[in-house]
Order: sequence, then C-alpha cells, then structure tokens
Amino acid sequence: MRSNNQLRTGVVLSYLNLAISSIIPFVYTPVMLGILGQAEYGLYSLAHSVVGYLSLLNFGFGTTIVRYLSKYRAEGNVEALSKTVGFFLMLYSGLGLVILAGGGILSVCIDSIFAKGLSLGEITTMRILVLIMTLNLAISFPSSVFTSVVSSYERYSFQVGINILSTIAAPVANVIALFLGYGAVGMTVAATIIQLIVLPINMCYCFRCLKVKAVFSQLPRTLVREMLGFSAFVFIGSLVDMLFWATDKVILGMLVSTVAVAIYNVGGTFNNILMSVSGPVSGVFVPRITGMVATDTERNEWTSLFVKVGRIQFLIIALIVSGFSVFGRSFIGLWAGAEYADAFWVAVLTMFPLCIPLIQNTGVSFVTAQNKHQFRSVVYLIIAIVNVISTYLIVPYMGIIGAALCSCVAYLLGHGVIMNIYYYKVTGLDIPLFWRNILRMAVIPAGMLVVGLMLNRVIVIDNWLTFFAGVVLFTTVYAVLMYCFAMNDYEKDIIRKPLQKILRIVKRK
Repeated sequence: MRSNNQLRTGVVLSYLNLAISSIIPFVYTPVMLGILGQAEYGLYSLAHSVVGYLSLLNFGFGTTIVRYLSKYRAEGNVEALSKTVGFFLMLYSGLGLVILAGGGILSVCIDSIFAKGLSLGEITTMRILVLIMTLNLAISFPSSVFTSVVSSYERYSFQVGINILSTIAAPVANVIALFLGYGAVGMTVAATIIQLIVLPINMCYCFRCLKVKAVFSQLPRTLVREMLGFSAFVFIGSLVDMLFWATDKVILGMLVSTVAVAIYNVGGTFNNILMSVSGPVSGVFVPRITGMVATDTERNEWTSLFVKVGRIQFLIIALIVSGFSVFGRSFIGLWAGAEYADAFWVAVLTMFPLCIPLIQNTGVSFVTAQNKHQFRSVVYLIIAIVNVISTYLIVPYMGIIGAALCSCVAYLLGHGVIMNIYYYKVTGLDIPLFWRNILRMAVIPAGMLVVGLMLNRVIVIDNWLTFFAGVVLFTTVYAVLMYCFAMNDYEKDIIRKPLQKILRIVKRK
C-alpha cells in the first residue's frame, strides 16, 4: 500500500515539477536572453554541450545502480545492497576526479577546437565556463549515487520534492547573478552552489531516513563483470543521446557561430520539455517493470502496461506537439524575438520524430530489465554516428535547419522503424495493437492541427492576449474531444475521480 501511495504521489509531484520547470524558464528566459544577448547565450549553451561529453564517464551505471538495488531490496539481501552502495560511492568519487582532469584538458584545447567559430574573447570566456561546469559535474557524480538509492526505494515524494526545490532555486539564482552583472559565468557558479547544497541533503536522507549503509568492500568479480556488462550498453545509449543532442551544437559552434548555437538551443528547449513530459509516468514504473520481468509475468501483461502508459503519454504529448505546430511560430516571436524565428523549424523537425520513443519509453524499460538492451544501443550508436557525419557535411550548406533535418531522419529510422520491429520480434510486445490504439487517438490532434494551420493564414497573433486566448481555446477543444471520443474508461477515471473527490469536499462545506 505504501508503495502504491508513493507511486501515485510520485507521479503527481513529478507533473507538478514538470509544470514548474516548464513555466519558470518561459518567464526568466527572455530576461536571460535580453541580458546575455545571442552570442553569450550561445556560448553558455555550447559550454554545456562540450562539458556534457564528460558526463559519459558515468558509463551508464545510474540505471545499473537502480536495477541492482531494487533487485537486492526485493530479495531482502541487505549485505549485497550495502556493498553495492559502497562500491559505487568509491567508483563515482574516483570518476569525479577523472572528470576534473578531463575538464582541465578540455579547457586547454578550446582555442584549437573552436578557432573558426569563436572570437578570442569568446574562447577565453568559454574556457572559464568549462572549468566551472566541470567542477559542477564532478560533484554531481557521488550525489547521483544517493539519488539512485532513493529511486530504488521508491521514495518518489522526497526525490521529486528535492527536484522541485532545485527547479525553483536554479532560475532564481540565475536571475540574481544576471542582474548583478556576472553573466554566463555567474549563472554557472550559481548552479554549482546548488549542487553543493543538494549533495548533503541526499546523503542525510539515505543514511538517516532510509537507514542505508555503505560497506566499502570488494564485490565478487562475477557480479562486477555482470554489472559492467549491463552498464556497457546503457553507456552506449548515453553516448547516442550525446551525439544527437549535444554534437549538433558543437558542430554549429565549430563551423558557424555562437549565434547559430543560440538559435538551435532555443529550438531544443521545446524538445527538452517534451522529453520531460513522458518521464514522470514511465520513470516510476521502472522498479515495477523490473519485478514483472524477474517474476516472468505473461507477455500480454507487458503489452497491457506498455499500451496503457503509451496512451496516457500520447494524450499529453499530442497536445503539446499539435499546439506548438499551430502556435509555436507566434510564441517564439513574442517570447524570444524575431531573430530566433528559425528555432521554430528546429523544434518542429525534431519534436515529431521524438514523439515515437517518448510514447514507447516503457518498452525501453522492459528491454533493459531483460538485459537485452545491447541491440538497441548498437543500432542507435550506428545511426547517431551517421547523424553526426551527415550533420558535419550538411551544416556548411543548410546551417541549423540542416542539423535538425539530419536528426529528424535518424530518429525516424532508429526509433520509428528498427526499434518497433525489435520490440515486436524479440521483446514480445504487441506493436500492431499499440499503434492501432495510438492511430485511433491521433485522428483528433491531426484534425485540429490542420484546422489550426488554416486559421493561422487569416488570424494574426501578434500579442500575448491573442496568443493565450488561442492556446486556451485549442486546449479546451482538444480536452473535450479527446475525453468524449478517444479516452477509455481508465483514462477518464484519472480525471473523474479527483474531480468527484473535490465535489464531495465542496458539498460537505
């Protein structure tokens, strides 16, 4: 019962955090863009992408920690759990030191890597940003072990609560740094301070509340080899994500300019929001999916959960994508300025293919729980490498649109075609049933998208009042049509039951 309550609370709080993390940037980002300017904002984004490669040094162990700690908790093996925590604390602390060294090397190489795209002043600032961001990343490594412990114990309320506090604290600290005149460097320092505050909070919760112990002794070699084998292909998945989402900006910084990086990053902001939408629902099911696989549950139950979660995710994602397609161009003009107009096409070209893995991410959890993620990782790595090569060749001719187009084609091929065949043939998920459900639901958002684009030809949205009126009307019509014609009883109950409880409370008063 406690686990179910934590699950429900975790989902609710996760979406609260999602709402906060989606709203706050839209309030402070125009302020940040106005103070930093396109060039410095692009430089800040570029530094994040460069340092992001160092995060690959976690070698995919984050998922491994949750998997094995969840397994040992289910088995009641306290000794193995404590040894695993101690092992990864030592490992991640050592990797943190490696990251510091790697950041130092990167900072020295900045001028030779970006000599064509950056000015001398930008290279100097970039070097400072890389060093500070490297320190932040190094601190986050041991901190992530405690985050994984909390996840494996399914204490979602605490975990998401910390995330909410961080979500609020980060932009507040950034705005203070900006108004004090410290620019991108000040924002980076503020993020590092927040990281230093979060680490001891997570430590205290794990040791004092969860009563977790860290035993620093050597794990059996067979177990270490098993963990490394599991993590190796998770690492490849992380590398793939980096090649898709960070390398585009690095190539633009190398071959074009920081302004191009800034525009591309603004377009990518909407993809980040889209990815964060599906995370809260699927993320809390990871321990449960691991248990279903471990107990050899029937495959039709796997498909049932796969379809159930996918439908819920599609309800939200389809609203965002169709709504952005209709109102996105106007929003970017009002929010970021006319100079960021091309960010709309970057967002659209990458959002549509991204919908496929986002509504199917529980499938990834099943594959990972089966320890069969090797094929997925290798396929994605090949496609990601092809994407990087094609982007490098096309960017000099098509700029940021070319980079986004390469990512679009690669995602459709990898997630849309190859992985769906794999889920069906190897994992045993009923993919035809899944897509029949999704395509029936897609009729309404597709129709609203077409109508919305036609209305855009006659209705000019040039102020916030008109924009918000259009968004509210679009959302209302979408919600009513989906509720009446697309949602099943389970999905309707998600809305009906809370409303019924509220109405009962109101009637009592």
